Amino acid sequence: MSGKRPQVSDGEVVTKRQRPPNAEDVQINPKVTSLKSRFKDAFSLKQSVTDDDSGSCVNQLPFTHCLLPDFIQESSFLEDLEAELLAVPFAEKNNDLYKFKQSSDLRKISSPSIACLKKLLYEDFHGWLGEVTDIPLTSTVDLFCSQYKYTDVLLCHDDELEGRRIAFIFYLVPDSWGEADGGMLDLFDVDEHGQPNKVVKSVCPQRNCMVFFEVTEVSFHQVAEILSKSKCRLSVSGWYHGPGIPRCKPYVETLPPLITPNNIDEDDLYSWINPIYLNPEIQADIKEKFENDSEIELKDFLQDDKYKMVLQAMSDEGVSWSTQGPPNKRNYDSCNDGDMPEVLSKCVNFLQSDAMFLILSNLTGLKLHELAPSSDDDEEAADTSNGTASQSKEFGGNPQCRSVVRQWRHGSYTLIHDTDSEGSEYALDAFMYFGCPDWDSDNGGYTTYIAKGEDEELLTVCPSDNSLALVYRDKETLRFVKHVNHTINRTTDTKFFDIATVYYE
Repeated sequence: MSGKRPQVSDGEVVTKRQRPPNAEDVQINPKVTSLKSRFKDAFSLKQSVTDDDSGSCVNQLPFTHCLLPDFIQESSFLEDLEAELLAVPFAEKNNDLYKFKQSSDLRKISSPSIACLKKLLYEDFHGWLGEVTDIPLTSTVDLFCSQYKYTDVLLCHDDELEGRRIAFIFYLVPDSWGEADGGMLDLFDVDEHGQPNKVVKSVCPQRNCMVFFEVTEVSFHQVAEILSKSKCRLSVSGWYHGPGIPRCKPYVETLPPLITPNNIDEDDLYSWINPIYLNPEIQADIKEKFENDSEIELKDFLQDDKYKMVLQAMSDEGVSWSTQGPPNKRNYDSCNDGDMPEVLSKCVNFLQSDAMFLILSNLTGLKLHELAPSSDDDEEAADTSNGTASQSKEFGGNPQCRSVVRQWRHGSYTLIHDTDSEGSEYALDAFMYFGCPDWDSDNGGYTTYIAKGEDEELLTVCPSDNSLALVYRDKETLRFVKHVNHTINRTTDTKFFDIATVYYE
């Protein structure tokens, strides 16, 4: 437990530590250090053990991890440490995997309390860990301070990076922190492919508690979203380094099969698409903009009655949705082909139709159809209504596509991952959105494009009702859908939908 906080009167601190802490005053709780032999056996024999006196424990499921409550003996030291940490500069960290604030490496910080903590972690705890885990740790220790506030999150990952052997988190949360505040350390089990499956244990942050685990290819974990609007999940965390260990080759997923264009009647085409997108002049204007920007949003793309029918079908409680994982790559719901309501199935069929391929060719300038003009010099534009045009003799492509109907709700996301074979080709991404009027980007749920190996955003596509967003990407462009956070609960509809189709020339 922590000591009493300073008393405040008229805005002034009237009681506080009178001298900087000495390194000798800051020690690991003897109840923890006395467990070295017992915990060493637990690690060696892969056994779970709990010390009833201190509450410290070693658990083996879903992977070996250890909890050490009341880690630092002098709990009043924590107040000075917390104050110094909060005075350190923090940088905003925000990408596909996480959103929180983090300090630079604390090795560079020399304030008194932080210096005491570093000595304890670099020397005392370093030696204890090496003996308990029997891992030959080097002197390299990464040490950071993190702040997680409302809607901040760190999604499923395994911490694997060359040299990292033990991950640790030392919590400095308020004493009142509970499960309702979020920020749990969630631990995942794995499936038959070694991929994370589901959360099987959640550790609630506790002030002055140290948690650590060995970094392995199955040490999948996450920091659950912060749900408290008033509390900060403050922690010091990092990695102890050691010799690398062999890793298995990552599992590569098999993508669903590509679909060749199907045929639909002319009347069906006209019943689905807003007729303005069949106007040659408008198509030419859209094509010019798309060729300059490689992206465009086509508003009111579907006929209004069709849009409402599809949205109603998607929203029906009888529709069967299945969660898609693994969570280190994605977490959203999809509607299986065999379970789709008829009108939804027809909408997907329209988006995969021969006519749609031709329309997209005219709107983007891409060669997605043999009847599409082969260059801007073609005198005769393709006729999407009857399929007649000057056929390009050079056309030798094999246009195909792949579609998925997705439901997005609180906790949904996609992540960038190294084994994504879908990004190995040039492609046209098309997102047809439903049920997201006046969508606020603060909720997440937007699609972001970045260049491979870079963090800077190239483009962000925000959900928009009855719009078709088109983005052309090359082999060096990656995308993700930002985590849909707790603020979505402020909206009238706590979910939205899209039909995501990828077209290949």
